[in-house]
Amino acid sequence: MKNKLFSIKNNIHLYPALSGVILGLSRLPIHLGSLVFFAFIPLLYFFLEQRKKKEILVAAAAFASAYTLVSLHWISLVTFPGYLGVFALFTAYFYIVFQTYYFIKQQNLKYGYLAFILVWISFEYLQNFGEFSFPWFNLGYSLVDYLPFLQPLEIGGLALLSLLILVINILLFELKTNLKRNITIISVIIILWSAYGIIRLKTINLTKTDFNASIVQVSIPQDKKWEKLYKDSTFTLYKNFSFKAAEETTDLIIWPESATPVYLLRNVKYRKWILDLAQDLETNIFTGFPHYIYAGEDYPNRFRFYNSATLIGKNREVYVPYYKNILVPFGERIPFLKYFPFLWNIHLGQANWEYGEKLEYYTINDYKFSPMICFEIAFPLLTTEMAKNDVDFIVNVTNDAWFHRSAGTYQHVSMTKFRAIETRTQIYRAANTGYSVIVSPTGEFLKTTELFEKDTINNSLYIYEYNSCFTKYFFWFPIVFEVGAGTLLVYSIIKWLLSRKRKLQKET
Repeated sequence: MKNKLFSIKNNIHLYPALSGVILGLSRLPIHLGSLVFFAFIPLLYFFLEQRKKKEILVAAAAFASAYTLVSLHWISLVTFPGYLGVFALFTAYFYIVFQTYYFIKQQNLKYGYLAFILVWISFEYLQNFGEFSFPWFNLGYSLVDYLPFLQPLEIGGLALLSLLILVINILLFELKTNLKRNITIISVIIILWSAYGIIRLKTINLTKTDFNASIVQVSIPQDKKWEKLYKDSTFTLYKNFSFKAAEETTDLIIWPESATPVYLLRNVKYRKWILDLAQDLETNIFTGFPHYIYAGEDYPNRFRFYNSATLIGKNREVYVPYYKNILVPFGERIPFLKYFPFLWNIHLGQANWEYGEKLEYYTINDYKFSPMICFEIAFPLLTTEMAKNDVDFIVNVTNDAWFHRSAGTYQHVSMTKFRAIETRTQIYRAANTGYSVIVSPTGEFLKTTELFEKDTINNSLYIYEYNSCFTKYFFWFPIVFEVGAGTLLVYSIIKWLLSRKRKLQKET
C-alpha cells in the first residue's frame, strides 16, 4: 500500500517536477546541457491524461519549484525574500503556459504539439517585457558548452534554438509511435545543425583591426565596496591596474559596473582624479558609477538616481553618460512605482534607480561602440538595436560579486556568447569580481579572468563586416510564435464557445 501511495503514477506532480529538475541541471556549470533534449518528456507524459485546473496548478508549482531550487538557487544569495517571490511568480507564469497549452490541445488534439511549441516560445519571448522582465528561462542557454550548436543564433536567435530543442523532445517522446522515423528525423536535425555550426566556425570571415581594448578586474569585496575607509584603496587599485593595462597597446581601458564608489560626475575631487588618470595614461577609460540629477518639484524624491556609465576621454573630455535602461525587478527598483507612489515607502534594500530611456553610442579612433550594464546582457532586443546602428563592438559592465561562486555567475557570463553570435559583434565584459571576458563574434572566449582574481586582459577587436541575418532580417522571428499561439488560442476559444452553444441548444 505504501509503495502504491508513493509511486510516480499516483503522484502526478512528480512528472512536471522531474522535468523541472532535468531542465535545471542543464543550466548548471556541470556540462550536462544535453539534458535539455530530454527535459520535457516527463511533462508531456503528464499531459497525456485529462487534467483538472487544480492539477495543472500543482504541476506548474512543482515544475517552477524544482527548476528554481536547482537552477536559480543563487538568487537567495542576493535577496532571500526575492527568491521566495520567484517561486510564486514562476508558478503563476507556468500555470498560464500549461493551462493555455492544455486548453488549445483539448479543443484541437491534432495541434497539441504545435500548441506546446508556440506557447512555450511565446512565454520565453514575453519575458523580455514589462517591469517583471527576467528573460533567464530560455532553453537555448542550456547549450552554452556546444559552440557549433549556437551558430544558428545568427539566423533566428534564441527562438530558433528553442524550436529545435522542443522538436527533438517531442520526437523522443513519440519514439514508441514510430521509432525508425523519429530516430531518422532526430539524426538529420542533429547532423544538419552541427554541420552548419562547424562550417560557420571555420568559414566566417573576421577582420582583425588595429584597435585594442583592455579590461581591469580588481575584485573589490561586496561588503567593502561602499565603505568610506576602503574608498581610497579602491581608487588606488584601479589606478595601478590601469597602468598595468596600459603597458600593452590599448585604446580603451574598461572598468566594471559602479567601479567608482562615488557620484563620480558630481564629486569634484574624484572627477578631476579620473580625468588626470586618463590623461596620464594617454588612454580612454570607460567606467560605471552611480549618478543623480535634480528631480524637480512634482516628484517623491529630491533627486533621480541612475546606474550609469560613460567614457572618459584621454583629452579630458567627459562624454554623455549612459543610464541603465532595464533594471532588475526588486533588486534595483520596486516595480510599478510610477503607478503606485506609496511603494516608495517600501524599503527592501533596493536602490530604486530610474530607468534610462535610450542607448548611447561612443566613438574611439573611428570605432563605434555602445554599452550595457549588468542584467541588460540578457536582452537580445538591446544588442540587436545596437547592431542595427552599426556598432563595431559592445561593452558590458557588471558586478557579479553578489553571486559569489554560484551558478548565477556562470549563467550570467554565458549570455555574452549568445549576444555576440546573434549580432556577430565582439563583446568586452568587465566584471568587478569576474568573470571578465572578451568574446569573439563567433562566441569564442578570446580572453577570460578567473573569479575573484586581480588582473587585466587585452585583445584586438575583430569585426564581421556584415549584419547577421538575425539583426538584418529575422529579428522579428520570435513574433511568429506569438502570432501563431494567439491565432490558435482565438480559434480554440471560438470552437469552445460554439461547442457550448450547441450543448445548451441540445439541453433546451
